Amino acid sequence: MTPPHDWQRTHAVIVAVESYADEAWNLSGPASDAARVMRWLTARGVPESGMHLLASPLAKNEGHLAGFSGVRRRTADRAQVRKVFREELKPLDVDWLWVYWAGHGLQMGGNRWGLLYPDSRTGDPLGLDAENLVSLLRTEHLPARQPDRVTIVIDACRSTLSVGEQARAVLPELIATVPEKGDRKLFVMRASRPGEAAKNLDGAGVFTSSLMDRLEAGSREDREAAPDLTQVWKEVRTEFARRKEAGHGGQTPTVYLRDWDDNDSTYPGGAANRPILVELSREQALEREKLVLRVDAALAEKPGLAARLAADIAGQTGTGPPCPAAELDGEELVDWCLSGPHGVSTLIHLLSQEEACGADGDALRLDALHLTRGRWLLCSEYDALSRLLADLPTETFRAFVTAAHEEVPRLKFGETEPLALIDHLEDLWVESPQLRRLIGAVERLAASVGGALAEQLREWTLNCATRLGPEVLTSLRVRRLELDERAAHSAVGEGVPAPEDRIQIRLSAATGSSGQRTLQAWVRGSAGSQSLATHDLPLPETEIHQVVDDLLTRHGRVHVTPVEFFLDLVDLELDVHGWEIRGGGPFPRRLGVEFPVVIRCAEYRLPQREHLWQQRWKRVADGRTEDLHWLPDGPATSEAVYSALSAMENVPGVVVPAAGEARTHAFAASVYGGVPVMVWRNGPETDGAERELSSFLESDSLILLPDKLRRIRSMSASDAQRPGSRLALLWDDPDHPLPPPLGLAAP
Repeated sequence: MTPPHDWQRTHAVIVAVESYADEAWNLSGPASDAARVMRWLTARGVPESGMHLLASPLAKNEGHLAGFSGVRRRTADRAQVRKVFREELKPLDVDWLWVYWAGHGLQMGGNRWGLLYPDSRTGDPLGLDAENLVSLLRTEHLPARQPDRVTIVIDACRSTLSVGEQARAVLPELIATVPEKGDRKLFVMRASRPGEAAKNLDGAGVFTSSLMDRLEAGSREDREAAPDLTQVWKEVRTEFARRKEAGHGGQTPTVYLRDWDDNDSTYPGGAANRPILVELSREQALEREKLVLRVDAALAEKPGLAARLAADIAGQTGTGPPCPAAELDGEELVDWCLSGPHGVSTLIHLLSQEEACGADGDALRLDALHLTRGRWLLCSEYDALSRLLADLPTETFRAFVTAAHEEVPRLKFGETEPLALIDHLEDLWVESPQLRRLIGAVERLAASVGGALAEQLREWTLNCATRLGPEVLTSLRVRRLELDERAAHSAVGEGVPAPEDRIQIRLSAATGSSGQRTLQAWVRGSAGSQSLATHDLPLPETEIHQVVDDLLTRHGRVHVTPVEFFLDLVDLELDVHGWEIRGGGPFPRRLGVEFPVVIRCAEYRLPQREHLWQQRWKRVADGRTEDLHWLPDGPATSEAVYSALSAMENVPGVVVPAAGEARTHAFAASVYGGVPVMVWRNGPETDGAERELSSFLESDSLILLPDKLRRIRSMSASDAQRPGSRLALLWDDPDHPLPPPLGLAAP
């Protein structure tokens, strides 16, 4: 034990969550654990008036807490947790703060550890970011100088969700709203590592039981002494190591420590020859060792480099080196940088400025990403952006959320705080040469807010892109051209689209097993073309549907605005007509029912053949369906179909009754031959196809086909087998070509 401590100058916040919105999640144990912690504190001399109890116990466990009548008690819901930690700790005048939290925990969105609120349920876990809670205790949410030491105990699982649930999970809530000061001493004990469950035994947390056994044993020796937490922790760790050896493992407690002498360290569970500053997976440990070797090599080649790095890292991170600069080696430097979220990227940047990375600098940056858990900004870059976006007016923050959704349509993020959104966007890592999602969202925000803030944000994105390399810088410049073009059109006035406007959407070919695509969209009218959206990072089809839905809601006129999909030849049978959209309505509708939808081909439009395309198109304006040429319904090669079409230079279009490979040959020959109108029925079977096509093509003007097809789809919308539901139309109008791409990843 340590020297006597004035326990009257100690405060505690105890959180115990047992009862959840989904009864299947109910947990028996946190209430009794919380009561045991409070009994120990009061026995030391902590007054009950010096405790906050945030508890949502099961009814059967209410008795555990009933005896603490002098404690300030409330429920453990979100509002009360925020009120206590963000407001009611500010006037504290104590030397020591204890925080205890027991309940369910999960690795939530962004792979962040969330401590779950009582209103969590299956499929909708809601929680507080555990690491951000620790961060709060180093901020001005507590008094500037008191308490000077904080002990935090978290007995909660860090279980992982399934892959599908993880993709949909929201981020845990950030509670700290001001920067850390970094001068408060912390001792943080956690019941488990990422991916592990915190065990319960006989209605009590195994970790809490072990910890309290040691604390109570020490207090019996000297009631007034402060516990020696380092020794207590060693004993707890030893017990869990024995449990593992005996086959009773399953969780590994960890501790983060800024000790009373101001030294930082993190002790992972189990035996360790030397503490490192973060919990590392096997792959991360390997990357750490590689980085250490590279740094050691650089230090050996450049005298004085360690001192220069130490000065720069201290300036960027706001923390001092773990030892005198003369004693720094690669391991000390790497572990020091690992203690902060942007330290490793900062270290590698500083090494590159010193030309100490050698020819492998780019490879080193990529390897080190495994260590940084999605953090690629420098400390100074993160701080600069945080300052720009701190305390945003509500309207401006909503614009940031909108910009983030435009950049990443699948982003699920509740309106909380800018720093949380920055972290989430930064975590969405993409490889060069594509624009980083965070940079793209900030650039979109700048385009929407204007003024001095916009200039500062654009300077920030330019500096980041310049550091990341010429390819990212080029992508940023292209994005600015697109946003400037959009802004110029918006300045003219954005209202209901003009009758002659059409929406043009370019989808890339599907990539990977999940069939993801990139997308670019424009509106084209009498005033020219205007860029509407660019998604140069591949998106799954469901998200493509959402993007198209949003575009048509904002820029389309139902039943009036033509929608043209530019597809590669191999994708002409993509069922874009059947995509479901909502457009803010009460129920989903099919795209081809709401709008005249046609398909266009993005390939084989060669300059030396364009006159054939133009010549055939001239027949469309006054042509009739009888003028279309019916291709044979049977096996044929592309060469045979093309030869037949070459003999009929004035045919405006073709009808394709064939299926399967024969239809593929017909598509290739017709598109290459400059045929602007093509009609077919999707699907592998041919039975009834010719009859269905004939019915659709009853004597009528060709120019009416897109609108006629929309009406036919409307009548068959409730029955996928009804004639007309699978009809498709290529309507390749040379007078309205696709605008040239802006040089992004999308073609």
